[in-house]
Amino acid sequence: MTVFKKNPSLSELREFTHQTLTMLSEQNIPDTPEAQESRDRIESLAAELDARLNAPVTIGVVGEYSVGKSLLLGTLLGKPDLLPVEAGPSTGNITVLELSRGEPGRPTTAAENTDVAFLTEKQLAACVGAVLDDLVRVLDERHPHLGAGVALAGYNPVTDARGWAPFEAWYPRLWPAAGGPVAYEAIGAAHRDAVTELCRIRDAALSQRDLLGTSVGVSRKAVGAALVLGAAQRTPEIPPKRIVQPFDTGQLKNSDTVVAAEALRRAFPLVEKVTLRVEVSPDHWDLSGLIAQDTAVRLLDFPGINAAGSFGRDTYLSRRELVSVHTILLVISAVRPESKGASTFWDMLCEDGREPQALASAALVAANAFDLAKPPALTDVPEGPLPLRQLLSHSAEVNGVHVYGNKFVHHREDGIVAVSSIAAIRAHQLPYTETSSETRERIHKALADLDPPGAKRWEKIADRLRRADETNPWTDRLRAYDNDGGVQRLRLLIDHHVRRHGLDQKLDRARGSHRKLWRELSLLQRQVHRAAGGEQPEEYRELALKLGEFRDLLGLMLPTLYQLTTPAPRVGGADGASYAAELGGRPPRREEIADSVRDDVFDWREWQELLGRAERDRNHLVPRSEPPAQGGIKNLPRPGRTAAVAAQAPGSEESADVTLTFLDRFRALVDRRTGEEHDQLRVWFDHWAAYWQDEFGRLREWMADPATDSLLNDLFTRLRGSAHRADSQLNHLWTALNPVHARERVEELASVPGPTSGDQENRFPMRAPHALPWDHRMPRLEDQRSEERERHPLLVVQLRQHTADAAARLVTEHLGRTLALIEKDLVALYSKTAEYLPRENEVRAPRKPLGTEPHSGGDGAGAAEVPVEEPIDILIRAWSDD
Repeated sequence: MTVFKKNPSLSELREFTHQTLTMLSEQNIPDTPEAQESRDRIESLAAELDARLNAPVTIGVVGEYSVGKSLLLGTLLGKPDLLPVEAGPSTGNITVLELSRGEPGRPTTAAENTDVAFLTEKQLAACVGAVLDDLVRVLDERHPHLGAGVALAGYNPVTDARGWAPFEAWYPRLWPAAGGPVAYEAIGAAHRDAVTELCRIRDAALSQRDLLGTSVGVSRKAVGAALVLGAAQRTPEIPPKRIVQPFDTGQLKNSDTVVAAEALRRAFPLVEKVTLRVEVSPDHWDLSGLIAQDTAVRLLDFPGINAAGSFGRDTYLSRRELVSVHTILLVISAVRPESKGASTFWDMLCEDGREPQALASAALVAANAFDLAKPPALTDVPEGPLPLRQLLSHSAEVNGVHVYGNKFVHHREDGIVAVSSIAAIRAHQLPYTETSSETRERIHKALADLDPPGAKRWEKIADRLRRADETNPWTDRLRAYDNDGGVQRLRLLIDHHVRRHGLDQKLDRARGSHRKLWRELSLLQRQVHRAAGGEQPEEYRELALKLGEFRDLLGLMLPTLYQLTTPAPRVGGADGASYAAELGGRPPRREEIADSVRDDVFDWREWQELLGRAERDRNHLVPRSEPPAQGGIKNLPRPGRTAAVAAQAPGSEESADVTLTFLDRFRALVDRRTGEEHDQLRVWFDHWAAYWQDEFGRLREWMADPATDSLLNDLFTRLRGSAHRADSQLNHLWTALNPVHARERVEELASVPGPTSGDQENRFPMRAPHALPWDHRMPRLEDQRSEERERHPLLVVQLRQHTADAAARLVTEHLGRTLALIEKDLVALYSKTAEYLPRENEVRAPRKPLGTEPHSGGDGAGAAEVPVEEPIDILIRAWSDD
């Protein structure tokens, strides 16, 4: 297949798209079903490429509903009251902020009206189906007696002719009376919340179906007043009743905010997104550098996941929009960074098929409300340089942000910022007059709780960190917070990130569409040539075309197979990574698995126990354990427990003082993770095989045709010299067209047992069984320094790192061996397939007997005609790298 120019830019791809559409208008397309279908696919792919090229660079702002996303986003743009800011969840929709550069000297302003887009009927059906299917699946697993699957499996009230009646007949079972098959208390509130949400969607759809698929201009104040979820958070105590309240859609445009807000509140479950145009003051954030990059920029404020009342709908809407996000800003709480909401969004992004490394490069983390984090006293730490590990062990907030933030950015430290909307409001003197009186009061109180203006509460710690290590990330992070609440650093980080990664990711997605388009153009070019070459019978022209298509698909597949065991490309060179992910996905990456295994080891409670003991010890050493008490009152067995268990010897339970505890943990972890990686291999292969099974579908259907089989038998017998060899090679081609057939072999390889118990013990970095230096049975060393060195917490840290590295190596080495065998078998199958496929000039009809060729007269009547260059030839030659 002709190769396109390497690494085309956005402007080159735009020009190529324009020329492709021009070519289609000029090219005479053969009047065959295959050629016409190819033309339609080219038009569709050109439209997809054009849409991706013209899509704005999108920054998605995500997080749990209580972390202050909306206030932070408004403050970032210089207008804290830009979005609804309430104590409870208040933005149960996706808000699109289309940004433009305002005039210097003028504040940030927002348009008076918003565009409220409502779901189409197809989108509504998909949303309801997603919520209902999930509800049925979970209830069938936990409470099969409720009969959710029997009543509702495969049913969608939006598209079903019966409407909502089957759903309404079934859902009261979740509010059972006494004596029902499942007790009321046993049914989780989350299930009743999901039903309640579906009832709200039902009521809105029945009240105003004419809104579906429309877009209505609604005042910003009405939107702010309407999209508040407070009342929706309560789980009803009785089954919700149908409430249909039709209204005039003109009320949405009413100048009376109360009237418009009430109408929008009724229609809220049908809202897809709200778009607001914002002119950002360059005095707060100069967007000229971003907007000048030949593309628009927009911010997407996603609904706070895990807010009761609209969880299913919010999840569905978020999953759809996250596909188009190039940069992800995860907002977490500085005082409780571990949030289910951020993890939920992260899982959605992973399910979108993005590589974990590419996701990490797309992510930024803002630890909000950092004004609530108090600098630790550090009274027990000597003055002078302060190693980061000591700060982390003394500050729960800093340690939480450091550990949890790095899970998203993969230790790309410049991707984490400590921020405070409240501190930034004071530093930049930003007004917030358009917020509610309750919100203003909360902001007033938070401002009063800040340190006096000019105070640099973290400066002393930042300087001590710098003196210990000038490269540590927290010095600049803390100083940026002290400067203006970290908002200016966050703006600069987003600006840099969008320039460096956002545009790269946009280009990468556009190139993915372009690759599919180029492949289809090559296919159409062959069809045009076959139609022009009248000397070959029609069936052999089709034969050459299909075998060429087979060869092209192998040309796409084989490079990705050769990359199965190679390390994943890092940031900046992800083109090959996304290409492989697009063509069936990548298998589990050893580097990512190694990091994950290390994280699992680091999470063992025994390390925290030992480091906690050292932190509480006045000498900051791991204190010796106490010997078990002798005598005393013996324990009684609890009801239902045996006396043997109750009489277990004191001190025989798991202990952080002996290596056997850690070895048991080590073995269990290696066994579990090896099994999980095997499962991931199976999942990857099933996805890969399904992708290529679909890609080969048309060829498989063609090859299964008896007429095709007869032609191929004739051709291969003539080319290979024997019917037996032809039959063998054709069987090989048929096997290659059915990649799911390899599932049995992959299952065999993925079922090979992991590292043996002996292998695990040999690689375990501690002697086992053995007491550790802080065990009460270990003799004290005469030399005090040696004793301190043996029980220093640094030894715990070193043991933790060595154990994590050993576990990561064991798991990834086994995975690497398994993957290498899979690669070997697949490469052998498909490289041999490419070898067996006839070359294009070999696909010819049998020669006619001598004397049957038409006589060519003189005067050059039988001379070969010079082929005419078609528009598609000119296009492909102009853009090819050959």
